[in-house]
Amino acid sequence: MFKDKRLFPIFITVFIDILGFSIILPLLPYYASEYRASPQTIGWLVAIFSICQFLAAPLLGSWSDRAGRRPVLLVSQLGTFLGFIVMALAPRLPNPLLWLFVARIIDGLSGGNLTVAQAYVADVSPPAERTRNFGMVIGISFGLGFLLGPTFGGLLSRFGYEVPAFAAALLSLLCIAVTWFRLPEPERQIDEEKARGWRAYTRAFDYLTMPGVRRLLWVFFFNALPFALYVTMFALFAKERLQFTAEHTGYFLGFVGLLGIIWQSAVGPVEPKLGDHKALVLGLACSCIGLSYLALVDVWWKLIIVALPFSFGHTLARPALTSLITQAAPPQRRGGVLGATTSLESFGRIIAPILGGWLIAFHPNWLGVLGGILFGIATVLAATLAPRSADFSL
Repeated sequence: MFKDKRLFPIFITVFIDILGFSIILPLLPYYASEYRASPQTIGWLVAIFSICQFLAAPLLGSWSDRAGRRPVLLVSQLGTFLGFIVMALAPRLPNPLLWLFVARIIDGLSGGNLTVAQAYVADVSPPAERTRNFGMVIGISFGLGFLLGPTFGGLLSRFGYEVPAFAAALLSLLCIAVTWFRLPEPERQIDEEKARGWRAYTRAFDYLTMPGVRRLLWVFFFNALPFALYVTMFALFAKERLQFTAEHTGYFLGFVGLLGIIWQSAVGPVEPKLGDHKALVLGLACSCIGLSYLALVDVWWKLIIVALPFSFGHTLARPALTSLITQAAPPQRRGGVLGATTSLESFGRIIAPILGGWLIAFHPNWLGVLGGILFGIATVLAATLAPRSADFSL
């Protein structure tokens, strides 16, 4: 499966991390509703994780450039474990809704797992194999995680919403064990400037003006924002528009994860021949078509029409875009640049639940209208990129 044996433990690490995350996310609106949380409060509960991750990710990415990928990954995974434990114990504590917020804050402040994992893959992958390795490690991990996580989360929710949280904590503990015992530290170029403190944070945002990286980061943002709208708000959309239960939501998101695995198996062998640039544009266009159709969904079976092009587009676009970003980034700053992408993604997930809650209150189907427009912007930006990594300046 992997030419480089170091990729297998990082694959397991990312898969378990995504599995734990995907068990919880679809259940949050239902979990918070148990404590009479309003839709606006639920939006903030989803957003608080991303606010904290937005603040922490650049520091974690830059720290991994200096201290190493493995120790930072372990710290991040420990925070995720503690966050799930607090979430699981929330019903037994005074003011459970407050403790749900505390749990999401802990997880968000330590939420650099994917940033460091992506930097690790870039460190050990030759440029010619980088897109394929991102697809195998990140793409399949997302597909498997979103296939199994929401499905198991929906099933476990029958026994109480804290049960999936305990299951996610157990998976996080397993993730820590895999990293500790099986994941070696990769060779990497050291950033001689060793920015620290506030400078380590602000330097991550310098990449938005760095020739060769800035346009790609804007494409990343306009891809991440509508994807965040879908991921963070689908459960509330399905609850309000289609009267889905937590179990129904889990089953559908599991189906989307299965599609991701199928698409990855289909496009993985041909994506290198297609090239990163063409794969990115095609993937974004398909995501635009898929999410736009959400505006027409009024019965459950129409979600299948949304899922097919949307999952195909994400499977194609995300590895290609990540590969292009790592090629454009200076090798000694790769973790910092990927930390900046995580911050942009987190910023999207801050805006998405707040904006999405307002849209759903106005009319749930407007979620698809806005999502399609944002993916359309990403597609146009990507299409205007020169297809050579040396020409990605504005």
